[in-house]
Amino acid sequence: MAQKKKRRGRGKTILIIVLTLFVLAMLALIYGYIDFEFKKIGESGITPLSDWRSYLAYLMNKVPIINQYVEYQPRQVIKPSTYYTEIYESYIEKIEKDRIEIEERFKELEMKENDMKSFQAELNAKKQELDLKEEKLETEITSWQDRQTRLEQLADWFSNSDVQNIATAIASQEISVEEIVNALRLVEPGIAADIVGNLALTDQDKAGQILARLAGKEVTK
Repeated sequence: MAQKKKRRGRGKTILIIVLTLFVLAMLALIYGYIDFEFKKIGESGITPLSDWRSYLAYLMNKVPIINQYVEYQPRQVIKPSTYYTEIYESYIEKIEKDRIEIEERFKELEMKENDMKSFQAELNAKKQELDLKEEKLETEITSWQDRQTRLEQLADWFSNSDVQNIATAIASQEISVEEIVNALRLVEPGIAADIVGNLALTDQDKAGQILARLAGKEVTK
């Protein structure tokens, strides 16, 4: 009989242990499931068990008289699809805004680049114009220097040669009246007068033109 009681006691103990383990396993499963559901709810932007004030307001709203002083507003639950759709739309809106801004900046840069190209083309045209003017000026300077050298040589000849020979030489049509006048302005007035006087003996017309030019007057026939 004693052995039978011991076996029954062991059986009860084992049964209690099995039931306890089963209950603990079920509680663990229930806890895991609840945690799983809370995490899904949390993905929609709601934190479970954190809105206890709203819950108290909900309970007090059920109590007569007190419900006149308590206002309960249930929290609006947003569906995950709606929540992510709003986020997606906000990102799309921001991307579109950034795209428009980038396009505007690109247009501004393109306009500035076109202005720079126009300005560069204008500078190049001005440079070419200045180069042509400089080249023309250098040509004129060279021509003037050559002419001035020739006049100085002619004036030196007028000053150091025989007056009669000079008068005979300048009577030739190979030397223009303008060149003779410009050369005579570089010599002494007395020598210039003697040359013109001797020229008048052979060519009064040319001598008259030279005198008129020296006096600052233009003589026409």
